[in-house]
This record gives sequence, structure tokens and C-alpha cells, in this order.
Amino acid sequence: MKDSTIYTLGMFGRRFGGALAVVAASHACTPSFQGEYSDPAKAEIVDDRWNETDARKTAEHMIKGMLEKPWLDGFKTSHKGLKPVVIVMDVENRTDEHLDVKQLTDYVQDELINSGKVRFVNKDARQKILDEIKYQQSGAVNKATAKSSGKAIGADFVLSGNISSSVHQMDGLKTVNYQTNLILTSIETQEIEWSTKYEVKKRFKRSGSGW
Repeated sequence: MKDSTIYTLGMFGRRFGGALAVVAASHACTPSFQGEYSDPAKAEIVDDRWNETDARKTAEHMIKGMLEKPWLDGFKTSHKGLKPVVIVMDVENRTDEHLDVKQLTDYVQDELINSGKVRFVNKDARQKILDEIKYQQSGAVNKATAKSSGKAIGADFVLSGNISSSVHQMDGLKTVNYQTNLILTSIETQEIEWSTKYEVKKRFKRSGSGW
């Protein structure tokens, strides 16, 4: 009886110890996770791709330069001090990678609007606005507050552009050069009133082979 009890306890000990080992191993294999908030304005490079910092810096630099050029004063002088009305087209992606060009377009738009130096027409909301006007004119809205069509402000300029890139690499070194072009065109005369280029050059180094 004594030997049997010792055997049973020994088996229990081995089984219990094995279970603990399995639990410990499973916890050891579970990936850990840590997170924290980061300053959106802080430049960070986590890979060799175009990123939010590149888009923001490009928009800030280009629009600042655009609003300092003679075309703006020339327009205001010939239009009794009125601010020009601008439409921003989506920036065209001419690179070999998938870029969030809408993000760059939005930054350009924000810089223009917040400058207070131009008026802005929201082309993306046109159809929704027309649908709303149609609804307001349907009789469902008080006539005293219903809006009518034919009062939209016509744009004076269209701002368009593109972004291209070139990549050079050798061994563990890689450079990526992004060039953004913006062109401001008069809608009435189709003249190019302003254009510029801005480059973001990034250099990377890594150990080992391949990217």
C-alpha cells in the first residue's frame, strides 16, 4: 500500500510538473505588445517608403512659396482686391510604389485654406451639394431657407501636380529621391501662372543583403 501511494504521488507530480511546463512554454511563445502615443509633427522613419512627414513637409514648403509669388498680388490688383478662388486636383502618382496621394492633396488643400490668402472651391462635394439643393427645392424645406442653384462661385485657378521618384542602391546603401511638381493654371486663359518642384531625398543603410 505504501509503495502504491508513493507511485501514485510520483505520477501526479510528474503530470503536474509537465502541465506547468506546457503553460510556461505557451506564455513564453505569446507575443508581447507595447504601444504609446507619438507626436504627429515629429519626423519618424520606420521604413524606406514615402510617409506622412514627407507629405506634410512637401505641402508646407510648396504652398508657402506659392503664396509669396507675384501671381497673387497681380490677381488682386486686377480684381479690386478680391482673393482668387482655387480648385485643387488630386496629385498624380508617377512612382513605382503605392502612395497615399490623397494625403498629400489634403495637406496642400489645408495649407491653402488656412493661409487666408485664397478662397477655395470644394470640387469633391459638388454632387452632394447639388443633391442637397435639389432636395431643398423639392418643397420639403421652408422656401425662406431653401437654397437655389446658380449661385456657386466660379474658380479662377486650378492647382494640379504629380510626384515621381528615383531609386539608387548598392550593397547595403539605398537612396530614394521623391520629386513633387505643382502647377497653377488660370481656368479662363489656360496660362500657367506658377509652377515649382520640391525634392525629398532619403538615404538608408542596412546590414545584410536585399531590401
